[in-house]
Amino acid sequence: MPGELILTVDDEVRIGELVGMYLSKDGFRHLNATTGKQAIELTENEQPSLIVLDVLLPDMEGYELCARLRQTTDVPIVFLTCKDTEIDKVVGLSVGADDYVSKPFSPIELIARIKAQLRRNRIVSHRQADITPSSVISSAHVELRIDAHEVYVEGKRIELSTKEFQLLAYLMQNARQVLTTERLLSHIWGYESSLDTKTLQVHIGHLRKKIEQVPSTPSRIITIRGIGYKFDEPIKEH
Repeated sequence: MPGELILTVDDEVRIGELVGMYLSKDGFRHLNATTGKQAIELTENEQPSLIVLDVLLPDMEGYELCARLRQTTDVPIVFLTCKDTEIDKVVGLSVGADDYVSKPFSPIELIARIKAQLRRNRIVSHRQADITPSSVISSAHVELRIDAHEVYVEGKRIELSTKEFQLLAYLMQNARQVLTTERLLSHIWGYESSLDTKTLQVHIGHLRKKIEQVPSTPSRIITIRGIGYKFDEPIKEH
């Protein structure tokens, strides 16, 4: 929404200025940090609505910074970096980022992705606000407590990131239904196309490691090749 604050973290000042110029045209406020330390301070003091983060920073690696920010904030984080291999992207998503844009980049595309993340974050927040405190979704082995933001697998509590929790909740709410890649990307990340499927694949992989007995041969989150995924355990009535 106009007036929301976007924090960019890039030691190349011209990049921050370029992104800031395009953000201003769309009514956003903008701050740029040039170090990880400054980014942590600005996040704590200014509470931005979204953070755009480079990997190569002078005082710490962006992946480390992302992981540290995730300890204190759930706002969307978008990597904007010249490190553009598939492994780089997997690492970025693994430490808590919501999206990954490679340099050189199109400012118009970056702004579109920022808006998509903000829109998705607002929709999820509104949905969670409408859920009653007693909302619990459970199968024979997995229990998801929406009000407490907790997940238990065979009675043992496990830790999920915000996006992992949202993804599992959506799969369990639609248990035994095949959810297409497009639908999942749109619902959880706000993407309007399925061109970037790696984000979803990484999060599905993380979920399987945490909730499956044998992640390499999953029985709870099933891949429907060429279509999408489904949670394949029946949900109990409460």
